[in-house]
Amino acid sequence: MTVIGIDLGTTNSAIAYLKNERPEIIVNKDGQRTTPSIFHMKPETNEIVIGATAKNAMAGAPKLTASEVKRLMGTGENVTVGDKAYTPEEISAHYLKYLKEAAEHQLGTIVTEAVITVPAYFSDAQRKATKSAGEIAGLKVERIINEPTAAAISFCSENMTSNMKLAIYDLGGGTFDVSIVELFDGVVEVKATSGNNSLGGLDFDKLLADWLIKVIERKENVRIDSGSEIEILQRQNRLKLAAEEVKKVLSAQSTAQFEIPFFMMKDGMPISISETITRDEFEDLIRPLAESTLLQVEEALQEANLSVHDIDDVLLVGGSTRIPLVQQIVQQKFNKAPRKDINPDEAVALGAAIQAGIKTGIISSDKGIMVLDVCPYSLGIETSSVIGSQIVKGFFSEIIEANSPIPIRKSKRFNTLHDNQTVVDINVFQGKPNEEMVQPNLAISSEPITLEGIPPRPANQEMIDVIFSYDINGILEVEAEIVSTGKRIKKQIDTQTGVMTKTEIQLAKQRADTDWTKSQLYDTVKNVVSRAERILPDLQGSDITKVESLLQQIKLAVQDNDETFVRKLEDELTDLLIELV
Repeated sequence: MTVIGIDLGTTNSAIAYLKNERPEIIVNKDGQRTTPSIFHMKPETNEIVIGATAKNAMAGAPKLTASEVKRLMGTGENVTVGDKAYTPEEISAHYLKYLKEAAEHQLGTIVTEAVITVPAYFSDAQRKATKSAGEIAGLKVERIINEPTAAAISFCSENMTSNMKLAIYDLGGGTFDVSIVELFDGVVEVKATSGNNSLGGLDFDKLLADWLIKVIERKENVRIDSGSEIEILQRQNRLKLAAEEVKKVLSAQSTAQFEIPFFMMKDGMPISISETITRDEFEDLIRPLAESTLLQVEEALQEANLSVHDIDDVLLVGGSTRIPLVQQIVQQKFNKAPRKDINPDEAVALGAAIQAGIKTGIISSDKGIMVLDVCPYSLGIETSSVIGSQIVKGFFSEIIEANSPIPIRKSKRFNTLHDNQTVVDINVFQGKPNEEMVQPNLAISSEPITLEGIPPRPANQEMIDVIFSYDINGILEVEAEIVSTGKRIKKQIDTQTGVMTKTEIQLAKQRADTDWTKSQLYDTVKNVVSRAERILPDLQGSDITKVESLLQQIKLAVQDNDETFVRKLEDELTDLLIELV
């Protein structure tokens, strides 16, 4: 059984596996080591494409393209592509399925399980959404690990005898994390972590694009947001893509050129863009955002009870750490140059593959790596207090402290507040350390956990134990027990806003199959599709990819009642099956 490691990124994703107990990146179908996290639906066939092909379609077909969905994970917001609404989990599942197929093509075997990474500061809902995406993609996801932890694992695998304290500074396309990690005797122990789920290279791109918009509007006396909706979206995506490329150039050169031909029309004539920006100008734009990451660095150091002088080495992870200004501010903060011997785009996927090897026993425990991670947030419940003669709600009672080692199980005892109280509603929250009120914190459950059957007695006489269990995947389970009777309820938090239920996951997984069978064209192709699905488990390598691709195209074409295209695909699949059997 092959278990793969996946870095599911905001802007780019990567996949790796273990070969002879060493992690290796798996190239995608385009021969690239990373894949743009972009989703596109072809207008003529409704075929879904992922990666570089989808990225190439962003400017011309913005309404048929989706990107940056990682920032929507766990929010409950849908993404509209064409006339169809997708959950962020469904879009992410297509990324994962694309990576899964790339692995199957290279390895020549079916892949059914993966270790997937998430930002260390991802919430409970975001972690569950990531796991759901894996399930929709047909992957068993028993392990979710934090991205900086994965990078530390990758580094530790090459430095097994090292004893040191590391700062992992992880600035990707959409998120920022910093973890303080201690390595000793093959153990990776995370001491503390902090981060910002809304800061990354995309925000630098936006600042560049905004700069260019001001220049264009001033020089050409035009409004970028004028015209039809599709024209505005096309311009926005062209600006976004151009800004990304200019940012990359400025990491290696002191100046860069925006070149956007036929950008828009003015008085019946096309306007083309040709503007130069210097690295100094770019750094002035992004400096406030880049320097804001140092607040999280200081938070993590304080939580770990360490200073910058205690840190032996700094690892830079994520593509945005290639920016010279970012490297400069990190070096100034820690008074040492960050290490350059890890690939910031690949370290997380490589670490995830090693974690997969640890989980499956491919890497033996006697010479393997032990990983000790932490819970990034404070976890607790809402309580009330009697102040004077008034009952005041909205206090936050912490049960698990931020940066506690995981897995962890902790309990706290509470008492009833009213005479003859027989019911308590438990509202669960996550937040930063030392918060006294629930208001700035995030509600984990969209509805309270209700414990009934408390014996009616005077206030303060009945006691309730609330127990939190937080596992290695960052998933929380809550128990509550009436001390006097022993009555107990147990619930894994799964009713959050933005988290798909088990039924919704299953429906998403089956949606294509269910919908296509309702079409009048279903009877035309059901026999050849059934034959293909029967032989699929016996195929290897590129044959798997060919059959799976045709099956997906057929089902989409049947859904759209495109008889001509269905007949064409049916013939192609029939010919392929004759070759294979």
